[in-house]
Amino acid sequence: MNLLINNGLLHYSMRQYMIVLMMTLVMFSASLSGCLGGDDDAEEKSDIDLIIYYDTTFGTIQENIQNGNQVSFSGVELTFNYAFTKSGAGEITTFYFESGDGSTRTEVDANETGEITYNYVTHGLFTATLGAIDDAGNDEQITLTIRIDKTIQWSQSQTTNPNTMNIDTTPDCECNSPSQIEIDSNVENPENLGTPFGGGGEPVTVTWKLSSSNVTKESSPEQLGDGQDASWLHNEIGPSPETWKLDVELNHNNEQVNINHNVSIKYNADESSPNPMPTGQAPEE
Repeated sequence: MNLLINNGLLHYSMRQYMIVLMMTLVMFSASLSGCLGGDDDAEEKSDIDLIIYYDTTFGTIQENIQNGNQVSFSGVELTFNYAFTKSGAGEITTFYFESGDGSTRTEVDANETGEITYNYVTHGLFTATLGAIDDAGNDEQITLTIRIDKTIQWSQSQTTNPNTMNIDTTPDCECNSPSQIEIDSNVENPENLGTPFGGGGEPVTVTWKLSSSNVTKESSPEQLGDGQDASWLHNEIGPSPETWKLDVELNHNNEQVNINHNVSIKYNADESSPNPMPTGQAPEE
């Protein structure tokens, strides 16, 4: 009887010992995997500390067309300062900028300059890539959203047969279309000095028309007496990416008119926030 009791106690003790041992092994394995498993799960810290300063990520292209001729055009110049970028693995050799408009990547020698300036000449919401490379082959980069709108000043003078203004809303990137076309147009029936006492001109009725492949928007007719003018303000929300047409229609061709269109192609304000250089900061020598 005592033998049976002793055997039972021994069996019970061994079972308790095995349970404790197994729990200890499980806890040890979990702590060990936590120490060793970081190589696969944690992101490796880059050897390059990429620091880039820029005052703005937005601008507006300006174009001026008079009587069918382009008389001026200015793109949007953006400057990026990479001079504070350092590498813990060696020397920085190259700074680069990819504009997102299909142009070739811009690269500069980091030993010669710490700035890159790029001139955008087409509108869109561009995804730009900015980066640096060191002499160990490390490459670190960031992406920014650049918003470029466009404004066109279009005019035609002393005409009895107004030309069509073409408005190309197709962005120069794989991105969303413009959010709107803003139109501020003015038509003038200049005073006709046909007699020594002035006057003598005829009234003319003007109608504005904006059209695309499947949309037509039209103003109410405006009658302009001699020396009078009228304006049409219109916002076309969510225009399709194509060439829109803006026309001024006259009810007769006996009077010459002056036309001035101010048209803006605008995108949603989804650009990246600016990152201006802190006051008084200078790169290390």
